[in-house]
Amino acid sequence: MPDFKAIILAAGPGTRMKSSLPKVLHKLSGKPMIALVMDSIIKAGVHDIIAVVPSCHEPFKETLEGKIAIAIQKHPKGSGHALLQCRQKASNIENILVINGDMPLIKAKTLSDLMKQHKTSKADLTLLTGQVTDPRDFGRIVRNDEGKVINVIEESEADVAQLLINEVNAGAYCFKTSWLWAALESLKPSKSGEFFLTDLISFAESINLTIESINTDYQEIIGVNNKSDLAKAEVILRTTTCESLMETGVRIIDPDTTYIDLEVLVGPDTVIFPNTHIRGSTTISSNCEIGPNCEITNSSIGSSCMIRSSTIEGTTIHDNVSIGPYSHIREGSVLNEDVSIGNYVEIKNSTLGQGTKSGHHCYLGDSDIGSNVNIGAGTITCNYDGKQKHRTTIRDNAFIGSDTKLVAPVTIGKQSITGAGSIVTKDIPDFAKGV
Repeated sequence: MPDFKAIILAAGPGTRMKSSLPKVLHKLSGKPMIALVMDSIIKAGVHDIIAVVPSCHEPFKETLEGKIAIAIQKHPKGSGHALLQCRQKASNIENILVINGDMPLIKAKTLSDLMKQHKTSKADLTLLTGQVTDPRDFGRIVRNDEGKVINVIEESEADVAQLLINEVNAGAYCFKTSWLWAALESLKPSKSGEFFLTDLISFAESINLTIESINTDYQEIIGVNNKSDLAKAEVILRTTTCESLMETGVRIIDPDTTYIDLEVLVGPDTVIFPNTHIRGSTTISSNCEIGPNCEITNSSIGSSCMIRSSTIEGTTIHDNVSIGPYSHIREGSVLNEDVSIGNYVEIKNSTLGQGTKSGHHCYLGDSDIGSNVNIGAGTITCNYDGKQKHRTTIRDNAFIGSDTKLVAPVTIGKQSITGAGSIVTKDIPDFAKGV
């Protein structure tokens, strides 16, 4: 929506998280919480975003720098004071969307509906509420006899009767800026010395401004304040991710023991077995079998691959590749079509050509291996001389005998053979034998 700016409140100390990492930078399904909030805002149609961060904001740079504007709250004086730090950056817009940075489950549609309600009703203030069974840590919504919101009482300020209210403030608002900034300047500190943003509701009601609200599902408005909340939000997000993948044709044997990050893409008819972790920007094509007991991170996997009980990191795997069990494919590796990797094989920063096989107990590091090469059990590319790494080249159709040690830099020619137990320190030409 072009007539809205969004402001994310992310300067709170988050002391209950008991962590040196700022609360909103803790990750859920592979992404910082504040990044999930940003994603929902952008999907709702608002691209002009400001984040209010604390004075020690270095940890925020990787997540926010170059993506959105930053306003700094030098002193932690509450949410109202935090919003006021955006006055200069947001002075040229008619409406603003304000949301807490610890609401990682908020949906884009909900934010879109909130802004639409604000616009169509011509309200001065519109807030998001939710009905919860356990309202602890939430501000309580107070309505008049006509059902209109007239106040939000923070839990620390609530009396016994107000604490029993189970309609709560979600932490997302729309404001007209025509009255907002002056109202923020007029806020009085609470008992704790903080300036509560929620005091604007009673202020708006006192001067007969129009207040509107919409209600949403309680799961969306879960605020993450501690590690227990983080775990609960992770379960909800992980369940949603698995359900979305299954709707597109992916089979997940046991969603409760499958851990898939938000940015992962999986093709139809792929089967994911229990205790599998798929992280980062991984893509998996169709008709694969993944797991059980796999960890796959930031990798690309072609169609019809089978990966069992193995770890894959930063690797490109083409079609019809089989790996495992108990192998480790490390960053920078490329496995071309029809490669077969058995058990206890480690591959690092290496390319294996089409049809190459390494059955068991090998280390292939910093290697360029051609097509249809057979790597015997116990083969090691000795790539490090104590000072620097060197590469090993094995050309097409070579046969590497069991327990061969290839001391890099070294090249094995086409259709050449090394005898079992060989230690190769010099190049072997094409069609030759080395023993």
